[in-house]
Amino acid sequence: MLKTSITQKIRILFLCLGGLFLLTQTGLAQNKTEEKLELAQEYYKTEEYDKALELYRDLVKQKELINQIHENYLSILLKKELLKEADKYLKKLVKSNSGNSTYQVDYCRVKLIEKDTVHADKYFHAYIKQIVNNTTKLRYTALYCADLGLYNYAEYSYKEGEKISGEMFFYELADLYNKSGKKELMIDEYLKLLTVKPDQLEYVQVALQDRLTSEEEFDLLEPKLLTKVQKNADMTVFNEMIVWYYLQQKKFYGAFIQARALDKRLRLEGYKILEIGRLAKNNQDYKNAQKIFQYLVDRYKEYAVYPVARKFLIETKEEIVKSTYPIDRNQIESLVKDYQQIIKEVGLTAQTGDAMRNMALLQAFYLNQKDSAITELKQIIDNRNIPKSLVSQAKLDLGDIYLLKDEPWEASLLYSQVAKSNRELKIGHEAKLKNAKLYYYTGDFRLAQSQLDVLKLATSRTISNDAMALSLLIADNLNLDTTSLAMEEYAKVDLLVFQGQYDKALKSYDQMLVTFKGHRLTDEILWEKSQLLIKLGKYEEATEPLKEILEFHSYDIWADDANYLLGVIYQDHLKNKEEAMHYFKEHLIKFKGSSYEVDARKRFRQLRGDNINKS
Repeated sequence: MLKTSITQKIRILFLCLGGLFLLTQTGLAQNKTEEKLELAQEYYKTEEYDKALELYRDLVKQKELINQIHENYLSILLKKELLKEADKYLKKLVKSNSGNSTYQVDYCRVKLIEKDTVHADKYFHAYIKQIVNNTTKLRYTALYCADLGLYNYAEYSYKEGEKISGEMFFYELADLYNKSGKKELMIDEYLKLLTVKPDQLEYVQVALQDRLTSEEEFDLLEPKLLTKVQKNADMTVFNEMIVWYYLQQKKFYGAFIQARALDKRLRLEGYKILEIGRLAKNNQDYKNAQKIFQYLVDRYKEYAVYPVARKFLIETKEEIVKSTYPIDRNQIESLVKDYQQIIKEVGLTAQTGDAMRNMALLQAFYLNQKDSAITELKQIIDNRNIPKSLVSQAKLDLGDIYLLKDEPWEASLLYSQVAKSNRELKIGHEAKLKNAKLYYYTGDFRLAQSQLDVLKLATSRTISNDAMALSLLIADNLNLDTTSLAMEEYAKVDLLVFQGQYDKALKSYDQMLVTFKGHRLTDEILWEKSQLLIKLGKYEEATEPLKEILEFHSYDIWADDANYLLGVIYQDHLKNKEEAMHYFKEHLIKFKGSSYEVDARKRFRQLRGDNINKS
């Protein structure tokens, strides 16, 4: 009995020792496998593919590791063109993992590399039929195909899903077509989405804005949108889309036509149309802005939009008159009467204050009615209902008119008031700039420059740039001169220009070119002379100083401006196509990187007869 008990204990001891040995061996083997796996992955990262492959070939025998090593192992086989080994490996894998989309797609991928397209397509189509009703797996399969560049397979997956399961894959197909460069098909998917889900309008607009990266791609939208509008007359979403499209292209009249239809159907009372008119005006498309505002004034007399549209209409006409040289005095007088009529009908209010201000400026700067202008601006300043910002602007305008009247210190007092009461605002910086210019006009260059140096840091880029340009002009031409005579004379002529005394200013410029011949200011004088001649409508004469800049000052700051402006004058005003093409072509060759380069290229192509989009 005792002997039997001892024997049993010995057996149990041996079993325990054996188990412990086996566990130890298993643990050692497991550790060894993990070390081998880590080493293989490290070799792969360092692109030591032969060493990695040797380890992967051993590791792949362990089924539980395949998921961890599959991507790297297959990648090495394909890199080293070991297609037979890859094919053999994947054949076994797809049989034992029929539900794993990654392995199924990779098998087809290898077959395609082997140029066995028929087999690959047949196998892939069969697999899609198995999973077509499992949309999660279908989406994963399509996405994996897309990541591998197998765009046709990804597309087939989504299309089969739509056909058989009835689920729509608008977003996924649009993403796929964008990735594969099929922009037209991408657009189609987004428009299909809007047909089903009009509430996705903003999403579609953002997506298209982001993904149509060239003018040519964006142009693909117009015919498709027009077709959708015609075929879906009951859906306003496509009218809204084409309005958005035209606004992106700055085709304001086209946007107006579509918005007009929307306005009638949705009873928007003209506000959508008004916004398009404002955008056209802000983008200096005054011709179309005038048409849009005129439409509102004619059709919406009984609506709240009418007085606003009427004011914008007059302002737009004013911009057209002021940008057409020579200025037509009769048209200016007509505009003043229009403003007077608005103020007579409505009175001076917060809404009509801008109209009175515009009227006063026209009277002062174009009709020489300075006293009337002063009276009107003072009415704005003294009216308690006028917003503070407009009051400050009226004070600046009043200062400008005192400068017109040769009363610089009255002007300076007003500028200083505005600067003091609007220290951190843009209008305050504008007032400081006007004061600095006043010191410049009166020959106090040091004081002017000290104020300009502060304004270089202004938050407004326009004010900062203007301050920097004038500061550089003063610095460049005072530091090189033993006297400030030339600079003083130039500043006086600048004041004449501000005061609208153009003929007198032209004579002074000509005198300066003789008196200060060869001075550093010469190219500045020639440039400003050309600007005055343009204002007077003397376009042929305006070309002469510009050509002189190109001939004698081709390396100075105004050379690229002069060359581009010559092209514009010959194209827009003198109607000389050959000369215009010559200067635009010269611009593209001699002034690469110029801020005018894009427009010069566009104008050259238009003159040459290229079929390009005209916004």
